[in-house]
Amino acid sequence: MRHSLVVGGAGGIGAAVCEALAGEGYRVSIADRNAEAAETLATALTAKGHAAHGEGCDATSTTEVEALRARIEDARGPVDILVTMAGVIRNDLLVKVKDEDFDLVMATHVKSTLNAMRTFLPGMRTRAYGRVVTMSSLAGRGSIAGASYAAAKSGIEGLTRTAAIEMARYGVTVNCVAPALIDAGMFRTVPKEYQEKGVQAIPMRRPGEPREVAACVRFLASEDASYITGQVITVCGGMSLGPL
Repeated sequence: MRHSLVVGGAGGIGAAVCEALAGEGYRVSIADRNAEAAETLATALTAKGHAAHGEGCDATSTTEVEALRARIEDARGPVDILVTMAGVIRNDLLVKVKDEDFDLVMATHVKSTLNAMRTFLPGMRTRAYGRVVTMSSLAGRGSIAGASYAAAKSGIEGLTRTAAIEMARYGVTVNCVAPALIDAGMFRTVPKEYQEKGVQAIPMRRPGEPREVAACVRFLASEDASYITGQVITVCGGMSLGPL
């Protein structure tokens, strides 16, 4: 049984990713800063007959991620599939961005991704097998009042491409999924008028569903995606095509 780890997997899109991987027969370790939420999700998946375990971990901490690796690999074996999706949003106009907000966003998105990669990639390289899927966003291309978020997501895409180049010869693929407006988590926190305006920019005229993002992650984590690496795949209902 392949062992998958979803960092930041306790809610929203993360929960859908965990369920999709569990449905493929993978053992799923769910790591999240909110340990209670991770354990609750793991319990729900276990009740459906899946092998799932919840773990508390602040992925911005190198020490905590290293401790996580030792803990879960000792208990459940090496991690074959790594999905990184820890995130937070602190939006403001670029000239008004506060240092503490920028630092939080960069640490939560970029540092967490870096910590997970440099902790788990060496083992994948040694075993000559691995699947890594990171999480960006269409908003990484830039948006009004989204400087910190765009910078963080662009950073994740850069890490993804670099890791893909470095790991390709070892049988490890590294790809990135970039959703647009998804009816979960952060999208639900923005004002209704922004949600409606955003949907009008989508050719499909609807936000995506978490399961649709999870399906893309599931494919990239599979054996069928063995010759795909270094790619950023948008899950956006056509929004990436530009103005209608």
